[in-house]
Amino acid sequence: MSTKYIEVGTILVALIVLWLLLMFIQNPIALIINSIIAIAIMFLLNAIFGLGIPINIITILIVAIGGIVGLLLIIILRLMKVAFV
Repeated sequence: MSTKYIEVGTILVALIVLWLLLMFIQNPIALIINSIIAIAIMFLLNAIFGLGIPINIITILIVAIGGIVGLLLIIILRLMKVAFV
């Protein structure tokens, strides 16, 4: 894998984390609701479609902090067999 992709990915992750932090500071209730909905969707997707996403502390934290965006990140990484295999 080229270092160019790693650098771009790192910048994208940093921007997403910054956006999430700003969202948390501005409206913590929206972040809590988003996290609860994303965790529920993750459990439902695993139960209904059998995505095989492991339910552990790492995936729960990513989804709880990232919400729907974090869940999409986990699903994409799982389908690409990059992580959570």
